[in-house]
Amino acid sequence: MQESRREPRVRASIIGDKKLTARDSVSVSKAESKAEVRKESRLLGRKSVKAEKPATEKRSRVVFDDPILSQTDSNLRRERGYSKVSPQGGGSKASSSKLSAVDEVRAKVSRKIIYRGLGLGLLLIAFAVVAYFVSGPLARLLERPLKSVAVEGQFQYLPKQRAMELIEKEIDGDFIQLNLAKLKNELQQDPWVDKVYLSRRWPDTLVVKIAEQTPIARWDANGFLNQRGEIIRVQDTTKLSGLPWLQGNEINAREIMQQYQDLSTLLRSRGLEIAALKCDNKKSWRLTLKNDKEIAIGREEVMEKLRRFVTVYDKFLINVWTDVKAIDVRYSNGVSVQWVQDSEMAKKYLKAELNTKQNPVQK
Repeated sequence: MQESRREPRVRASIIGDKKLTARDSVSVSKAESKAEVRKESRLLGRKSVKAEKPATEKRSRVVFDDPILSQTDSNLRRERGYSKVSPQGGGSKASSSKLSAVDEVRAKVSRKIIYRGLGLGLLLIAFAVVAYFVSGPLARLLERPLKSVAVEGQFQYLPKQRAMELIEKEIDGDFIQLNLAKLKNELQQDPWVDKVYLSRRWPDTLVVKIAEQTPIARWDANGFLNQRGEIIRVQDTTKLSGLPWLQGNEINAREIMQQYQDLSTLLRSRGLEIAALKCDNKKSWRLTLKNDKEIAIGREEVMEKLRRFVTVYDKFLINVWTDVKAIDVRYSNGVSVQWVQDSEMAKKYLKAELNTKQNPVQK
């Protein structure tokens, strides 16, 4: 690597029309000092003058008021091409390189924006062209008429003809534009309908699947309880005549249904079925079996009292059950039996059983 050329510091000024440097000023001062020495040598003699050596060489100090001399050495060196000598040398090149890098980044960003804009414009144009060519077939597809309706489900309580009438009210003839949500809502307004499933079967068929309510028991005079314990009101309950009849406050409907299920499970093991279960405002329970025999249970310990009745039934009442009219299990240590009027056989049977237990045969 070549070393940079060094030159002595030079200060310049302009005197008149001639450019005077600092080197010239030093030579002028030396010439003046020599002229003074020559004068003195003429007066004192050459030998004495030659014997004396000047202690110090006086250098004249030249002060220039020209604004050009106010420049620093580094500025002069940069003007002469010595940028490597100055501590700030090469700064202009670095700054220019930085500016060029920024300009390059800006150019790239601007190109990206332009390309994205062009891409978006081409995409919109392509979309418009596709929409233009597809709009005709799509319109014909949307205007496709509905030709058939398939109704599926088990129609035990809701007549299928009634379902078809509800569907026909909401069909406007278009296969694609048919409002399925409105049709579903209209079908679910019927009290016998629990759930509705609608679907389109290509190319022109509507499929309707209807799930009916599942009645568990009748409720009061004009309703029933479904599998969720909800009270459903209907106008005609003739199809529900074989279901048990539950009565009570609507607030306690789910509790009454749960109690019915527990009691019926216990009695069904003995071949007995509940025809009616009633819970009054005092929470006193009374049930009626299918052979019109009533059992008064009371307000507390409902299941315990009914288990006591089952024990008595297994031991004493199973053989004379046809002569029993009503049973009261509200007692704490037994049951009360009401017989059918003029049923002597049952009385005799029970009397013989009691005598046998009171007077056992001694061997």
